[in-house]
Amino acid sequence: MIEHNHRNIVIAVDVMGGDFGPEETVIGSLEGARASNVDILLVGDEDLVVNVLDRQNTDGVNVNVVPSFGKIEEGENPIQALRTEPRVSVSTCVKLLKENKAGAMVTMGSTGAAMASATLGLGLVGSLDRPCLGGPFLALAPHTAILDVGSNIDSRPNQLLNFATMGCVFARKFFGVSSPTVALLSVGSEEGKGNRQVKDAYPLFAQSHLNFIGNVEGFDLLSNKANVIVCDGFVGNIILKFAESMGDAASNFLEANLHGKLEDGDLSVLKYQMWELTNLSKKMSGPLFGVNGNVIIGHGASKSEEIAGAIQTAKRCVLLDLVEGIKDELKILENGVAP
Repeated sequence: MIEHNHRNIVIAVDVMGGDFGPEETVIGSLEGARASNVDILLVGDEDLVVNVLDRQNTDGVNVNVVPSFGKIEEGENPIQALRTEPRVSVSTCVKLLKENKAGAMVTMGSTGAAMASATLGLGLVGSLDRPCLGGPFLALAPHTAILDVGSNIDSRPNQLLNFATMGCVFARKFFGVSSPTVALLSVGSEEGKGNRQVKDAYPLFAQSHLNFIGNVEGFDLLSNKANVIVCDGFVGNIILKFAESMGDAASNFLEANLHGKLEDGDLSVLKYQMWELTNLSKKMSGPLFGVNGNVIIGHGASKSEEIAGAIQTAKRCVLLDLVEGIKDELKILENGVAP
């Protein structure tokens, strides 16, 4: 079994995933291993991984290479791809979790592939029928988690309640909030506002054991009004992609409107701060909530710094027993609320 102490936590990293793997992934994994004091399994094409690894300083890092064969590209049907080649990097990482050779895994590859591999290989906790993605992604609201941000385009009301329950566990463990506030994202704060999905979900939330405060609107995403905001993946992914676009757009706006009015150095600092503020979503890595293992999924455009951060998140999930916390919380929900 994996020892959950600071030194012996093992993180499996999908080196082939992401836009900049394996180069940036290997570098980020080594940075993450040092910063988080964990052991690393680099999973990928052995020749490619070793080629990058041989050019790095590995002093003081316990790192090993686990061979895999190929990867699932964005746009591929993940189920079909896994059937064709079950030894791809992401499924090899899942296998390491299942065999207790790693305590968590990190991938910057295809979200669909990670979800399919983890669901098939690890199973779902409790009576869940879907996992979901989420977490904090806006620097102006660091204690607000949004679920789902893209894994479920259509969700039933009881599934939204499951997402909220898992988000509360995350908020307690990662934010340190004992009784997280929960809200549904809608077009109005009053009960009865929203589409049919939100209207049907509202009474389920109100009757649950959660600290439900009602509906919130889009401008409340930045107000810290709720610790957990719930929506389906269609809405959540649009919010996420919109946030991603703001950094470049804001920087271009500042360049066009303040050029010549500020010193070049001051303008560069301002542009960078704006980019950092609005582009946390590009750096976000979070758990795949609901699978029976610690699976961390990050942005495909992640560079070494973000990969190191994802490894830190993976370590925290192990130390905080996030999966066990979700299991316990879902038991309370199942005992207290009719499906």
